[in-house]
Amino acid sequence: MTDKELLTKLKKDKDAGLSVVIDLYSGLLYKIAAAVILPVGSKEDVEECVSDSFMSFYGSIDSLDTEKASIKTYLAVITRRRAIDFYRRLRSQNQVSLTEAEEIHSEDFTRTLERKDLLFAAVRALGEPDTSIITRKYLLGETSAQIADALEMSEGAVQKRLERSREKLRKLLGGVFNG
Repeated sequence: MTDKELLTKLKKDKDAGLSVVIDLYSGLLYKIAAAVILPVGSKEDVEECVSDSFMSFYGSIDSLDTEKASIKTYLAVITRRRAIDFYRRLRSQNQVSLTEAEEIHSEDFTRTLERKDLLFAAVRALGEPDTSIITRKYLLGETSAQIADALEMSEGAVQKRLERSREKLRKLLGGVFNG
């Protein structure tokens, strides 16, 4: 669904449109909020921030201009700002210093980057067409049918290669992602 179609749906029926927006973007907004809030807050704080972000978006539907930015961008900016507000409030309540929170966040970020590097190296080690299939499926979000069309393969072959590639990745990465 394009932003124009989504905006039309939102303006016709705000509740139904918001339901679609929540389905499409709640995962993204949760990640944005969690990255900011979790060093000092809880999962419940993240969920509250995401809910507040959707409510703020809901209140501003009539003034949205998809020529300036996409709906996804509007939501991301709203969530980031709300998360920073939550972070400041929680930090002052918890008396956690900024440097402590930054250290925790920095360590988590470094660990995440190291794991991503390992994962990308392992995916590249699979070779073609498996690297392309995994990248298209999990990074670009394409369906097996779309991948099959793009790589001129049968959908069954793509699914089988995905299955085998996931197993190879489990073996290559060992316990890196299990703990």
